[in-house]
Amino acid sequence: MTAPLLHYFRVADLHLSPALQKKAADAGFTMVGSEICFNIQATGSLDADETKKLEYLLCETFEPEKFGSKSFLTGTVMEVGPRQQFTSAWSTNAVSICHSIALTKIVRIEKSRRYQVQASGAADPAKFLQLVHDRMTECEYPKGISTFEEHQEPEKWSTVPVMAKGAAALEELSKEKGLGYDEQDIAYYLRVFRDELKRDPTTVECFDLAQGNSEHSRHWFFGGKVVIDGEDMPLTLFQWVKRPLKENIGTWPVSAG
Repeated sequence: MTAPLLHYFRVADLHLSPALQKKAADAGFTMVGSEICFNIQATGSLDADETKKLEYLLCETFEPEKFGSKSFLTGTVMEVGPRQQFTSAWSTNAVSICHSIALTKIVRIEKSRRYQVQASGAADPAKFLQLVHDRMTECEYPKGISTFEEHQEPEKWSTVPVMAKGAAALEELSKEKGLGYDEQDIAYYLRVFRDELKRDPTTVECFDLAQGNSEHSRHWFFGGKVVIDGEDMPLTLFQWVKRPLKENIGTWPVSAG
């Protein structure tokens, strides 16, 4: 079992831009304080000398009174930080520095941001949180974190009722899960599953199709068959790009730009 994380806090002036301050105010929130929390994973307990070294690294040397093992914030506090599934680049650098001064028990340090806010009436915390973090690489820490291990149950898969609801079923799934299907995607998937395979697709298949069709995975586009005005072209885009090199192997100098 992994040892509980160590936590250190440092007062920080985490400014919001004027535009974000206005959006926060419109959502019913005023920020009154902020701090950084260092979430530290070690392979074992630190002795007094190791603890002193670690605290020196994390503390602002000219304001030691603003650093400690207890939070400086009270009241309503919202915390956001890196997603726990992946070690951040900041952590990699921080751990490298620790190891260079013999703090070899330290294996991961993630830095989270904590905001003390005043909220009016029925203000929705989610509206403030979306202003202060990047949902792709960060997430909320509702009660802080005690471990970097995830304990979430995988979502169960299901079928998408295209046989009964047609294109509407794919449109609803795309909107609900953010799959980004356009009209051509939906028409194609509908033809494949309803007309050719004659069955409902699973949610796993639909997610896989969305991933393969995304801008982050474009081999299907560059390696696929090219049809212009109804006529099949003899080469794919990849083949066109590679053609000059293949036809001139041994005659061109190699360079990297």
